[in-house]
Amino acid sequence: MAASWFSGQYVLSVVVLFLLLSSFPSSFDKVSCTEEDEMLPRIGIIGAGLSGTSSAYFLRQLFGKKATIDIFEAGKVGGRAAVININGLNYEAGASVIHKNNHYLVEFSQAFRKNTVRLSHSPGMVGLYGTDDILFQTSDWLAITLAKLVWRYGTDFYNIQSWTKNHIFPKFDRIYKFQDQGLSFTTVEDLLGAMGEDMLNMTKHSIKDVLLDAGLSQRFVDEFGMAAMRNNYGQTTDVHGFVGAVSMAGVEPGLWSVEGGNQRIAENLLWGSKATLVEAKVSTVALIKDELGTGSVSYEVEYEQSGKTNSREYDILILAMPLEGTKNEINFVDFPVKVTPFSQPFHKIVTMFVQGRINKTTFGLNSADDFPPDLFTINRDTFFNSIGKQSPVDSHQKPEKSPPSDYAVWKTFLNQVPSEEQVGKLFDKYEDLRFVDWMAYPEYKPNMDLPPFMLYDRLYYVNAIESAAAAMEMNVIGSKNVALLAFNQWQGNFDKIDELHLPSVSNDKSDL
Repeated sequence: MAASWFSGQYVLSVVVLFLLLSSFPSSFDKVSCTEEDEMLPRIGIIGAGLSGTSSAYFLRQLFGKKATIDIFEAGKVGGRAAVININGLNYEAGASVIHKNNHYLVEFSQAFRKNTVRLSHSPGMVGLYGTDDILFQTSDWLAITLAKLVWRYGTDFYNIQSWTKNHIFPKFDRIYKFQDQGLSFTTVEDLLGAMGEDMLNMTKHSIKDVLLDAGLSQRFVDEFGMAAMRNNYGQTTDVHGFVGAVSMAGVEPGLWSVEGGNQRIAENLLWGSKATLVEAKVSTVALIKDELGTGSVSYEVEYEQSGKTNSREYDILILAMPLEGTKNEINFVDFPVKVTPFSQPFHKIVTMFVQGRINKTTFGLNSADDFPPDLFTINRDTFFNSIGKQSPVDSHQKPEKSPPSDYAVWKTFLNQVPSEEQVGKLFDKYEDLRFVDWMAYPEYKPNMDLPPFMLYDRLYYVNAIESAAAAMEMNVIGSKNVALLAFNQWQGNFDKIDELHLPSVSNDKSDL
């Protein structure tokens, strides 16, 4: 995933960001040490993906410009939001799209709008692949597409959009109102319960059952529902209903991404937070002070940097990375209890990038040109989940060399690395073949463990939110909740913790 992380507009963006965020001092500012300064916490964050950088950004807003905030990262800033370079052009390799109702991501985009250009992801032709052929495909002509949808699914497409618009989004949006008022939650269950009891209950049932109960047809659930789950999470309609509802929200139009790659959001948040980036791998977190009843707790973070082992001490520690299934697992020592008594196994996703030509024979096509730009699979036994034609994230980049006219860059999602024979079934010719694999999302199922946001006193776990749903906006919601929780506990604002009833206010935040 090596990439050029900043576009040619970066110099201008620094100037703009300086003006926008002038209230934050440089890390080199000299400030006098006062009693108030001494009461500020030393904050450590492990992970510089979107969860970690947005946590730092929110914490800076809450604790002010003089608080110490360090972020540890062993890899690239942006985490699972990353790009891959093929033939001199960058393509999204991780978190790819943003929804128009993602309040925080829209807000970040507006905050950095002088250097953030949106790339539209307007839906083109879409196909559904069955056992051995394309069983449904939309048309370039809207009227024909609508007729085909009605013929095969009746009013289901209208019904699913109505369901997400009228049932899911209004309740989901409640969490923004809670957070606007500084309210926070110690568990994922309470956060979902704040949206509405039925939102929490959705985690106890499969999305298949939830959609059928909502009046969608069995065919629609088995085809479009399955296609959405396989494409977005590499799983099936057996996932629990809340994550399935988040996935189905992508059926709506209005998806977009950031020019240069969505990892730029994390880069801008890191810059705006004025946190110190520590490029190092954290190996151990030790509880070194725990005075019962006084609230005096501190942690020692041991990390490896440039071949040496170092450590730093913090009053508040935030884990902004998955605790299972990663290469950088952390050892917790000197705790009186097990820090992670829950299980949150992650699902491996393999992303295959190919610059080449689709094998028309496999898909029963007269020409490779007839292949839809996006093809989704509906059979859980099919070896690939989806194939999508890609566009570069940098509109001004030029390829290193001109590929054959019938070649394109395709991104294929799979659950395991394919064999050479399987690659040949999908592409009869290609010049470039790359694989990116990671433990991308939790293994979702009804009644699964929903880890807490608090692992110990002032030790927080942002990625607990991923047990509800892994998505960029969800992770930022988790970050905002953890930032508020840490602030409320540090300040003694206990009336703002685990309050499930939204206080009435005269002016609610309007939708962005």
